[in-house]
Amino acid sequence: MPYPPLRDPGRPLFFKSRRRPWLGGVLLVLVAAAAATAWLVDFPGQSPDPVLVGPPHPLAMAPPLAPEQFDPSGNLFERTAEDPSEETLTDRVRAGQTLGGILASHLSPDRLAALSHPEDFSFTDLRTGQAYRLTLRDRELVTFEYDISSTEMLVIDETDGELAARVESRQCEVRPTVVAATVESSLFAAVTGAGGNASMAAALADIFASDLDFSRDVQPGDSFRAVVEKRYVEGREAGFGRVLAARYVSAERTLEGFGLLGDKGRLEYYDAEGRPLRKAFLRAPLSFLRVTSGYTASRLHPILKVRKPHFGVDYAAPTGTPVWTVGDGVVIERGRNHAAGNYVTVRHGKTYVTRYNHLSRFAKGIATGTRVVQGQVIGYVGSTGYATGPHLDFRMYENGRPVNALANTEMQADPLPRARMAEFREDVLTLAAVLSGHKPPTALALRPGTDNRLQ
Repeated sequence: MPYPPLRDPGRPLFFKSRRRPWLGGVLLVLVAAAAATAWLVDFPGQSPDPVLVGPPHPLAMAPPLAPEQFDPSGNLFERTAEDPSEETLTDRVRAGQTLGGILASHLSPDRLAALSHPEDFSFTDLRTGQAYRLTLRDRELVTFEYDISSTEMLVIDETDGELAARVESRQCEVRPTVVAATVESSLFAAVTGAGGNASMAAALADIFASDLDFSRDVQPGDSFRAVVEKRYVEGREAGFGRVLAARYVSAERTLEGFGLLGDKGRLEYYDAEGRPLRKAFLRAPLSFLRVTSGYTASRLHPILKVRKPHFGVDYAAPTGTPVWTVGDGVVIERGRNHAAGNYVTVRHGKTYVTRYNHLSRFAKGIATGTRVVQGQVIGYVGSTGYATGPHLDFRMYENGRPVNALANTEMQADPLPRARMAEFREDVLTLAAVLSGHKPPTALALRPGTDNRLQ
Protein backbone atom coordinates (compact mmCIF):
# COMPACT_ATOMS: atom_id res chain seq x y z
CA MET A 1 0.00 0.00 0.00
CA PRO A 2 1.55 3.32 -1.01
CA TYR A 3 2.34 5.86 1.76
CA PRO A 4 0.18 9.02 1.66
CA PRO A 5 1.93 12.10 0.35
CA LEU A 6 3.61 14.39 2.91
CA ARG A 7 1.75 17.37 1.48
CA ASP A 8 -0.75 18.26 -1.15
CA PRO A 9 1.28 18.41 -4.37
CA GLY A 10 -1.07 20.94 -5.70
CA ARG A 11 -0.42 23.32 -2.79
CA PRO A 12 2.62 25.65 -2.92
CA LEU A 13 5.49 25.01 -0.41
CA PHE A 14 5.22 28.47 1.10
CA PHE A 15 1.82 29.85 1.66
CA LYS A 16 0.27 32.65 3.63
CA SER A 17 -1.59 31.51 6.77
CA ARG A 18 -5.01 32.56 7.69
CA ARG A 19 -5.48 35.27 10.31
CA ARG A 20 -6.58 34.22 13.88
CA PRO A 21 -7.96 37.31 15.63
CA TRP A 22 -8.33 35.58 19.06
CA LEU A 23 -4.57 34.81 19.37
CA GLY A 24 -3.64 38.34 20.44
CA GLY A 25 -6.05 38.22 23.35
CA VAL A 26 -4.50 35.03 24.69
CA LEU A 27 -1.02 36.55 24.61
CA LEU A 28 -2.25 39.63 26.49
CA VAL A 29 -3.67 37.44 29.31
CA LEU A 30 -0.37 35.51 29.69
CA VAL A 31 1.66 38.71 30.04
CA ALA A 32 -0.68 39.96 32.77
CA ALA A 33 -0.38 36.67 34.72
CA ALA A 34 3.44 36.87 34.63
CA ALA A 35 3.38 40.40 35.98
CA ALA A 36 1.12 39.33 38.85
CA THR A 37 3.44 36.44 39.79
CA ALA A 38 6.46 38.75 39.93
CA TRP A 39 4.60 41.08 42.30
CA LEU A 40 3.72 38.18 44.64
CA VAL A 41 7.39 37.03 44.85
CA ASP A 42 8.44 40.53 45.92
CA PHE A 43 5.78 40.50 48.70
CA PRO A 44 5.66 36.85 50.01
CA GLY A 45 3.82 37.78 53.22
CA GLN A 46 0.82 38.70 51.14
CA SER A 47 0.66 35.44 49.12
CA PRO A 48 -0.74 32.00 49.98
CA ASP A 49 1.60 28.98 50.44
CA PRO A 50 3.29 28.11 47.17
CA VAL A 51 2.25 24.95 45.41
CA LEU A 52 5.22 22.69 44.52
CA VAL A 53 5.06 20.94 41.25
CA GLY A 54 7.30 17.92 40.51
CA PRO A 55 9.82 16.03 42.81
CA PRO A 56 11.56 17.99 45.64
CA HIS A 57 15.20 19.05 45.41
CA PRO A 58 17.57 16.50 47.08
CA LEU A 59 18.51 18.98 49.83
CA ALA A 60 14.96 20.13 50.47
CA MET A 61 14.33 17.40 53.12
CA ALA A 62 17.75 17.68 54.87
CA PRO A 63 17.58 18.53 58.64
CA PRO A 64 18.75 22.00 59.63
CA LEU A 65 22.40 22.34 60.86
CA ALA A 66 23.17 23.13 64.50
CA PRO A 67 24.72 26.58 64.99
CA GLU A 68 28.17 25.15 65.96
CA GLN A 69 28.14 23.01 62.80
CA PHE A 70 26.94 25.76 60.58
CA ASP A 71 29.66 28.09 61.88
CA PRO A 72 32.52 25.83 63.20
CA SER A 73 35.19 27.51 65.29
CA GLY A 74 37.97 24.96 64.53
CA ASN A 75 39.43 23.13 61.57
CA LEU A 76 36.83 21.05 59.78
CA PHE A 77 39.49 18.39 59.11
CA GLU A 78 40.88 18.27 62.66
CA ARG A 79 40.55 14.75 64.20
CA THR A 80 39.05 14.25 67.62
CA ALA A 81 39.22 11.49 70.21
CA GLU A 82 35.90 10.18 68.87
CA ASP A 83 37.24 9.93 65.33
CA PRO A 84 35.75 6.64 64.07
CA SER A 85 38.77 6.07 61.80
CA GLU A 86 41.05 5.51 64.87
CA GLU A 87 40.81 2.11 66.56
CA THR A 88 42.71 0.08 69.19
CA LEU A 89 43.23 -3.65 68.67
CA THR A 90 44.22 -5.96 71.55
CA ASP A 91 45.91 -9.32 71.05
CA ARG A 92 48.62 -11.64 72.42
CA VAL A 93 51.95 -12.65 70.93
CA ARG A 94 51.62 -16.00 69.17
CA ALA A 95 54.26 -18.73 69.06
CA GLY A 96 57.01 -17.77 66.61
CA GLN A 97 55.60 -14.27 66.07
CA THR A 98 58.05 -11.36 65.89
CA LEU A 99 57.68 -7.60 66.24
CA GLY A 100 58.20 -7.25 62.50
CA GLY A 101 55.41 -9.72 61.84
CA ILE A 102 53.02 -7.80 64.10
CA LEU A 103 53.78 -4.37 62.62
CA ALA A 104 54.43 -5.30 58.96
CA SER A 105 50.86 -4.49 57.87
CA HIS A 106 50.95 -1.02 59.43
CA LEU A 107 54.54 0.20 58.83
CA SER A 108 56.57 0.48 55.65
CA PRO A 109 59.64 -1.82 55.49
CA ASP A 110 62.09 1.10 55.61
CA ARG A 111 60.50 2.60 58.77
CA LEU A 112 60.44 -0.81 60.40
CA ALA A 113 64.10 -1.43 59.55
CA ALA A 114 65.10 1.98 60.94
CA LEU A 115 63.45 1.31 64.33
CA SER A 116 66.11 0.96 67.06
CA HIS A 117 65.92 -1.18 70.20
CA PRO A 118 65.41 0.78 73.42
CA GLU A 119 68.34 0.73 75.82
CA ASP A 120 66.90 -1.81 78.26
CA PHE A 121 64.83 -4.13 76.02
CA SER A 122 65.44 -6.17 72.86
CA PHE A 123 62.69 -6.74 70.29
CA THR A 124 63.74 -10.41 70.20
CA ASP A 125 62.59 -10.73 73.83
CA LEU A 126 58.89 -10.76 72.93
CA ARG A 127 57.33 -13.69 74.79
CA THR A 128 54.52 -15.91 73.59
CA GLY A 129 51.24 -15.12 75.34
CA GLN A 130 52.12 -11.56 76.41
CA ALA A 131 49.45 -8.95 75.64
CA TYR A 132 49.92 -6.04 73.25
CA ARG A 133 47.78 -3.19 71.88
CA LEU A 134 47.82 -1.57 68.44
CA THR A 135 46.27 1.86 67.97
CA LEU A 136 45.66 2.51 64.25
CA ARG A 137 44.41 5.43 62.20
CA ASP A 138 43.29 4.51 58.71
CA ARG A 139 45.20 1.22 59.27
CA GLU A 140 48.48 3.09 59.89
CA LEU A 141 50.31 2.73 63.20
CA VAL A 142 49.73 5.38 65.85
CA THR A 143 50.98 3.49 68.94
CA PHE A 144 52.17 -0.02 69.78
CA GLU A 145 52.15 -1.10 73.45
CA TYR A 146 53.57 -4.45 74.66
CA ASP A 147 53.37 -5.62 78.28
CA ILE A 148 56.92 -6.61 79.24
CA SER A 149 55.70 -7.31 82.77
CA SER A 150 53.08 -6.09 85.16
CA THR A 151 55.20 -3.00 85.85
CA GLU A 152 56.93 -2.32 82.49
CA MET A 153 55.63 -1.67 78.97
CA LEU A 154 57.31 -1.31 75.56
CA VAL A 155 55.89 1.69 73.66
CA ILE A 156 56.49 2.46 69.98
CA ASP A 157 55.15 5.74 68.57
CA GLU A 158 56.28 8.93 66.87
CA THR A 159 58.54 11.17 68.95
CA ASP A 160 59.61 14.49 67.38
CA GLY A 161 58.38 13.26 64.00
CA GLU A 162 60.38 10.01 64.09
CA LEU A 163 59.27 6.52 65.03
CA ALA A 164 60.95 5.50 68.30
CA ALA A 165 60.72 2.78 70.95
CA ARG A 166 61.02 3.18 74.72
CA VAL A 167 60.27 1.29 77.92
CA GLU A 168 57.80 2.91 80.31
CA SER A 169 57.43 1.92 83.97
CA ARG A 170 54.00 1.79 85.49
CA GLN A 171 53.60 3.29 88.93
CA CYS A 172 54.05 0.41 91.36
CA GLU A 173 53.12 0.32 95.04
CA VAL A 174 54.95 -2.24 97.18
CA ARG A 175 53.60 -3.62 100.46
CA PRO A 176 55.15 -6.35 102.64
CA THR A 177 53.15 -9.51 103.26
CA VAL A 178 53.75 -12.86 104.94
CA VAL A 179 53.61 -16.17 103.06
CA ALA A 180 53.64 -19.29 105.24
CA ALA A 181 52.94 -23.00 104.78
CA THR A 182 53.73 -26.52 105.96
CA VAL A 183 55.50 -28.82 103.51
CA GLU A 184 53.57 -31.92 102.49
CA SER A 185 55.50 -33.05 99.41
CA SER A 186 57.89 -30.36 98.18
CA LEU A 187 58.86 -26.76 98.83
CA PHE A 188 57.49 -25.73 95.43
CA ALA A 189 54.07 -27.24 96.16
CA ALA A 190 54.00 -25.63 99.62
CA VAL A 191 54.86 -22.16 98.26
CA THR A 192 52.35 -22.26 95.39
CA GLY A 193 49.70 -23.67 97.70
CA ALA A 194 50.18 -20.67 100.00
CA GLY A 195 49.60 -18.23 97.13
CA GLY A 196 53.21 -17.81 96.01
CA ASN A 197 54.77 -18.74 92.69
CA ALA A 198 57.74 -20.62 91.23
CA SER A 199 60.01 -17.57 91.47
CA MET A 200 59.33 -17.25 95.19
CA ALA A 201 60.07 -20.95 95.74
CA ALA A 202 63.37 -20.58 93.85
CA ALA A 203 64.25 -17.48 95.90
CA LEU A 204 63.63 -19.32 99.18
CA ALA A 205 65.71 -22.28 98.02
CA ASP A 206 68.51 -19.90 97.03
CA ILE A 207 68.56 -18.23 100.46
CA PHE A 208 69.26 -21.55 102.21
CA ALA A 209 71.08 -23.31 99.34
CA SER A 210 74.34 -23.59 101.30
CA ASP A 211 72.63 -25.29 104.26
CA LEU A 212 69.81 -27.27 102.67
CA ASP A 213 69.68 -29.48 99.61
CA PHE A 214 66.06 -28.99 98.64
CA SER A 215 66.08 -32.09 96.43
CA ARG A 216 66.56 -34.44 99.41
CA ASP A 217 66.69 -32.57 102.76
CA VAL A 218 63.11 -31.28 102.70
CA GLN A 219 60.73 -33.54 104.61
CA PRO A 220 56.94 -33.58 105.09
CA GLY A 221 56.09 -31.57 108.20
CA ASP A 222 58.77 -28.93 107.63
CA SER A 223 57.42 -25.38 107.59
CA PHE A 224 58.44 -21.92 106.42
CA ARG A 225 57.44 -18.29 106.87
CA ALA A 226 58.66 -15.53 104.57
CA VAL A 227 58.29 -11.75 104.52
CA VAL A 228 57.78 -10.91 100.85
CA GLU A 229 57.13 -7.68 98.99
CA LYS A 230 53.79 -7.68 97.14
CA ARG A 231 53.37 -5.31 94.21
CA TYR A 232 50.27 -3.40 93.13
CA VAL A 233 49.75 -1.50 89.88
CA GLU A 234 46.77 0.88 89.75
CA GLY A 235 45.35 -0.86 92.81
CA ARG A 236 45.54 -4.36 91.30
CA GLU A 237 47.88 -7.13 92.47
CA ALA A 238 50.89 -7.42 90.18
CA GLY A 239 52.98 -10.25 91.61
CA PHE A 240 55.72 -10.50 94.21
CA GLY A 241 58.99 -8.67 94.69
CA ARG A 242 61.91 -9.43 96.99
CA VAL A 243 62.00 -11.92 99.85
CA LEU A 244 63.00 -9.69 102.77
CA ALA A 245 63.38 -12.45 105.36
CA ALA A 246 62.65 -16.16 105.74
CA ARG A 247 62.51 -18.84 108.42
CA TYR A 248 62.66 -22.56 107.66
CA VAL A 249 61.85 -25.06 110.43
CA SER A 250 62.62 -28.79 110.18
CA ALA A 251 62.66 -31.55 112.76
CA GLU A 252 66.40 -31.05 113.25
CA ARG A 253 66.96 -27.29 113.10
CA THR A 254 65.64 -23.82 112.40
CA LEU A 255 67.24 -21.66 109.71
CA GLU A 256 66.72 -17.91 109.38
CA GLY A 257 67.80 -15.48 106.72
CA PHE A 258 67.54 -11.67 106.76
CA GLY A 259 68.11 -9.55 103.68
CA LEU A 260 70.46 -6.58 103.59
CA LEU A 261 71.10 -4.49 100.50
CA GLY A 262 74.58 -5.19 99.14
CA ASP A 263 77.01 -3.05 97.18
CA LYS A 264 75.64 -4.30 93.85
CA GLY A 265 72.05 -3.31 94.67
CA ARG A 266 70.86 -6.85 95.48
CA LEU A 267 69.79 -8.34 98.77
CA GLU A 268 72.36 -10.51 100.51
CA TYR A 269 71.22 -12.80 103.31
CA TYR A 270 72.68 -13.27 106.82
CA ASP A 271 71.65 -15.06 109.98
CA ALA A 272 70.63 -13.05 113.06
CA GLU A 273 74.28 -12.70 114.10
CA GLY A 274 75.41 -11.23 110.79
CA ARG A 275 77.01 -14.42 109.45
CA PRO A 276 76.45 -14.84 105.69
CA LEU A 277 74.15 -17.66 104.60
CA ARG A 278 75.82 -17.83 101.24
CA LYS A 279 78.87 -20.02 101.70
CA ALA A 280 81.86 -20.04 99.40
CA PHE A 281 80.44 -23.26 97.87
CA LEU A 282 76.97 -24.74 97.52
CA ARG A 283 76.28 -28.14 99.02
CA ALA A 284 75.62 -29.76 95.63
CA PRO A 285 76.10 -28.82 91.97
CA LEU A 286 72.65 -30.09 90.87
CA SER A 287 69.31 -31.47 92.01
CA PHE A 288 70.14 -35.17 92.18
CA LEU A 289 68.35 -38.41 93.00
CA ARG A 290 71.06 -40.04 95.10
CA VAL A 291 74.82 -40.27 95.63
CA THR A 292 75.92 -43.47 93.85
CA SER A 293 79.59 -43.27 94.70
CA GLY A 294 81.46 -41.16 97.24
CA TYR A 295 85.01 -39.98 97.73
CA THR A 296 87.28 -42.99 98.31
CA ALA A 297 90.87 -44.10 97.85
CA SER A 298 89.84 -47.48 96.46
CA ARG A 299 86.83 -48.36 94.33
CA LEU A 300 86.11 -51.09 91.80
CA HIS A 301 85.72 -49.22 88.52
CA PRO A 302 82.36 -50.26 86.99
CA ILE A 303 83.77 -50.40 83.45
CA LEU A 304 87.50 -51.11 83.80
CA LYS A 305 86.85 -53.69 86.56
CA VAL A 306 89.99 -52.70 88.49
CA ARG A 307 90.34 -51.07 91.87
CA LYS A 308 91.50 -47.47 91.81
CA PRO A 309 90.90 -44.23 93.73
CA HIS A 310 87.71 -42.25 93.10
CA PHE A 311 88.47 -38.71 94.20
CA GLY A 312 85.01 -37.38 93.47
CA VAL A 313 81.29 -37.74 94.17
CA ASP A 314 78.89 -39.37 91.69
CA TYR A 315 75.38 -37.88 91.67
CA ALA A 316 72.72 -39.91 89.82
CA ALA A 317 70.25 -37.74 87.87
CA PRO A 318 68.29 -37.96 84.59
CA THR A 319 69.97 -36.94 81.36
CA GLY A 320 69.51 -33.21 80.79
CA THR A 321 69.38 -32.24 84.48
CA PRO A 322 71.02 -28.77 84.81
CA VAL A 323 74.45 -28.69 86.45
CA TRP A 324 75.57 -25.46 88.12
CA THR A 325 78.88 -24.21 89.44
CA VAL A 326 79.11 -24.43 93.23
CA GLY A 327 80.97 -21.12 93.53
CA ASP A 328 82.06 -17.97 91.72
CA GLY A 329 85.01 -18.48 89.39
CA VAL A 330 86.43 -18.66 85.87
CA VAL A 331 86.14 -21.56 83.41
CA ILE A 332 89.69 -22.79 82.74
CA GLU A 333 88.72 -25.89 80.69
CA ARG A 334 85.86 -26.95 78.47
CA GLY A 335 86.67 -30.16 76.68
CA ARG A 336 86.16 -33.86 76.05
CA ASN A 337 88.21 -37.02 76.55
CA HIS A 338 87.57 -40.76 76.46
CA ALA A 339 87.26 -41.12 80.26
CA ALA A 340 85.50 -37.95 81.48
CA GLY A 341 83.45 -37.36 78.33
CA ASN A 342 82.32 -33.73 78.14
CA TYR A 343 83.75 -31.82 81.10
CA VAL A 344 84.09 -28.30 82.52
CA THR A 345 86.73 -27.14 85.01
CA VAL A 346 86.26 -23.95 87.07
CA ARG A 347 88.89 -22.13 89.13
CA HIS A 348 87.66 -20.40 92.33
CA GLY A 349 90.29 -17.87 93.37
CA LYS A 350 93.81 -19.06 94.11
CA THR A 351 92.92 -22.09 96.23
CA TYR A 352 90.08 -24.18 94.83
CA VAL A 353 89.23 -25.85 91.50
CA THR A 354 86.07 -27.86 90.71
CA ARG A 355 85.51 -30.35 87.86
CA TYR A 356 82.21 -31.51 86.29
CA ASN A 357 82.41 -34.74 84.19
CA HIS A 358 80.18 -36.83 81.85
CA LEU A 359 78.05 -33.89 80.68
CA SER A 360 75.63 -34.49 77.81
CA ARG A 361 76.21 -30.94 76.56
CA PHE A 362 77.49 -27.55 77.67
CA ALA A 363 75.35 -24.57 78.63
CA LYS A 364 75.13 -21.71 76.16
CA GLY A 365 77.99 -19.22 76.49
CA ILE A 366 80.28 -21.51 78.50
CA ALA A 367 83.84 -21.39 77.10
CA THR A 368 87.38 -21.21 78.39
CA GLY A 369 87.79 -17.82 80.08
CA THR A 370 84.07 -17.37 80.86
CA ARG A 371 83.44 -15.87 84.30
CA VAL A 372 80.67 -17.69 86.17
CA VAL A 373 78.78 -16.99 89.41
CA GLN A 374 77.60 -19.36 92.09
CA GLY A 375 74.53 -21.29 90.93
CA GLN A 376 75.02 -20.53 87.21
CA VAL A 377 74.20 -23.46 84.90
CA ILE A 378 77.33 -24.63 83.06
CA GLY A 379 76.13 -27.92 81.54
CA TYR A 380 73.68 -30.81 81.66
CA VAL A 381 73.85 -34.34 83.06
CA GLY A 382 74.79 -37.06 80.57
CA SER A 383 76.66 -40.36 80.26
CA THR A 384 79.53 -39.41 77.97
CA GLY A 385 82.95 -41.04 78.54
CA TYR A 386 83.33 -43.96 80.94
CA ALA A 387 79.81 -44.05 82.37
CA THR A 388 77.30 -46.86 82.85
CA GLY A 389 74.36 -44.43 83.10
CA PRO A 390 73.49 -40.73 83.37
CA HIS A 391 75.21 -39.09 86.33
CA LEU A 392 77.57 -36.25 87.28
CA ASP A 393 81.09 -37.00 88.51
CA PHE A 394 81.93 -33.92 90.62
CA ARG A 395 85.46 -33.29 91.91
CA MET A 396 87.10 -30.61 94.05
CA TYR A 397 90.77 -29.72 94.43
CA GLU A 398 92.47 -27.58 97.08
CA ASN A 399 95.87 -26.23 96.03
CA GLY A 400 96.05 -29.02 93.44
CA ARG A 401 95.17 -31.85 95.85
CA PRO A 402 91.82 -33.69 95.66
CA VAL A 403 89.49 -33.11 98.62
CA ASN A 404 86.16 -34.59 99.65
CA ALA A 405 83.51 -32.14 98.41
CA LEU A 406 80.95 -33.51 100.86
CA ALA A 407 83.21 -32.49 103.75
CA ASN A 408 83.59 -28.86 102.62
CA THR A 409 80.06 -27.55 103.13
CA GLU A 410 80.88 -25.23 106.06
CA MET A 411 83.32 -22.89 104.29
CA GLN A 412 82.01 -19.37 104.84
CA ALA A 413 81.83 -16.37 102.54
CA ASP A 414 82.99 -12.95 103.70
CA PRO A 415 81.25 -11.83 106.95
CA LEU A 416 79.16 -8.68 107.21
CA PRO A 417 81.37 -5.56 107.63
CA ARG A 418 81.33 -4.15 111.16
CA ALA A 419 80.27 -0.72 109.86
CA ARG A 420 76.92 -2.15 108.71
CA MET A 421 76.08 -4.20 111.77
CA ALA A 422 74.04 -1.44 113.49
CA GLU A 423 71.81 -0.99 110.42
CA PHE A 424 71.47 -4.76 110.05
CA ARG A 425 70.51 -5.38 113.69
CA GLU A 426 67.75 -2.77 113.47
CA ASP A 427 66.28 -4.53 110.43
CA VAL A 428 66.59 -7.93 112.10
CA LEU A 429 64.52 -6.84 115.10
CA THR A 430 61.66 -5.75 112.84
CA LEU A 431 61.82 -8.69 110.44
CA ALA A 432 62.11 -11.28 113.22
CA ALA A 433 58.98 -9.81 114.83
CA VAL A 434 57.09 -10.16 111.55
CA LEU A 435 58.28 -13.77 111.16
CA SER A 436 56.92 -14.42 114.65
CA GLY A 437 53.45 -13.20 113.72
CA HIS A 438 53.45 -9.41 114.14
CA LYS A 439 51.92 -7.23 111.44
CA PRO A 440 54.54 -5.98 108.93
CA PRO A 441 55.10 -2.19 108.92
CA THR A 442 54.71 -0.45 105.57
CA ALA A 443 58.23 1.00 105.78
CA LEU A 444 59.76 -2.42 105.16
CA ALA A 445 58.98 -2.20 101.46
CA LEU A 446 59.85 1.45 100.92
CA ARG A 447 63.64 1.55 100.89
CA PRO A 448 64.51 3.96 98.09
CA GLY A 449 66.66 3.01 95.13
CA THR A 450 66.32 -0.77 95.54
CA ASP A 451 65.60 -3.51 93.07
CA ASN A 452 62.12 -4.92 93.73
CA ARG A 453 62.49 -8.05 91.64
CA LEU A 454 62.68 -11.46 93.25
CA GLN A 455 66.26 -12.15 94.21
